[in-house]
Amino acid sequence: MPDLPTAAPSAPSATEPSAVVLPPLTVPDKANSAVGESQMTLMSPTALSEQNETDWAIVIGIALVAEIGLLWGAACVGLWRRRIALYRAASKAAEAGPAMG
Repeated sequence: MPDLPTAAPSAPSATEPSAVVLPPLTVPDKANSAVGESQMTLMSPTALSEQNETDWAIVIGIALVAEIGLLWGAACVGLWRRRIALYRAASKAAEAGPAMG
């Protein structure tokens, strides 16, 4: 019978000096970009400029005023149609003559 190994080979421990390589604590001088080159950032260009953005409250206010205006216009058209229908009914009744009764 062949001899069986008593323990499996172990993984390298984290305490070995070659196991973990940490980045330097200070930024090297070469990190500065040359003129004309861009650096990668975590913010989009639209998030950096605030002078061209419209406030969300203004947008909601404009939408609210537009909605109220449309509802007011629809109500006015509905009342106008009822008034026309009432006028036509009254003129048909007048043409028919007085009611006999």
